[in-house]
Amino acid sequence: MKLLDGTGISMPDTAENQARFPQSASQAPGVGFPLARLCAVIDLASGALLEAAVGPHRGVGHSELDLSRTLLGAFSAGDLLLADALYANYFLVAQLIAAGVDVLLEQHGSRRTDFRRGTRLGARDHVVHWPKPRSRPAWMSGAQYAAAPEHLTLREAQVGGASW
Repeated sequence: MKLLDGTGISMPDTAENQARFPQSASQAPGVGFPLARLCAVIDLASGALLEAAVGPHRGVGHSELDLSRTLLGAFSAGDLLLADALYANYFLVAQLIAAGVDVLLEQHGSRRTDFRRGTRLGARDHVVHWPKPRSRPAWMSGAQYAAAPEHLTLREAQVGGASW
């Protein structure tokens, strides 16, 4: 089982750090600290850091989700990924499933879980289909978008008030 998660950090205010990791736009120049975003894959059995990515805290292509896509090589068929709701993203989940990776993610707040729909497996437990988003993300090529499945078949369950 592997964990995927990210965080942000502030660093010493050096010219080198400012050049690579600009400070927050809400801070006046010269008054703040450089900010970086980290994303990592951790082996939950040993606690070992398996893979990590670092990038600026702001700017196009530097979100936690963007960094996570650079870490997909850390997963193999048969792995189980555990992550928070940020990673309940259609294209990320599709890539992982295609690689034979099982995913256990909290439901993203923008998705509505309606247990009256789909194939019922039990109380607050069902199988649903996520349709492919109609628009292609800017980071994805047209060929990648065309190759993505038209829908994903996923199991959703509610555990302790949270949908997974």
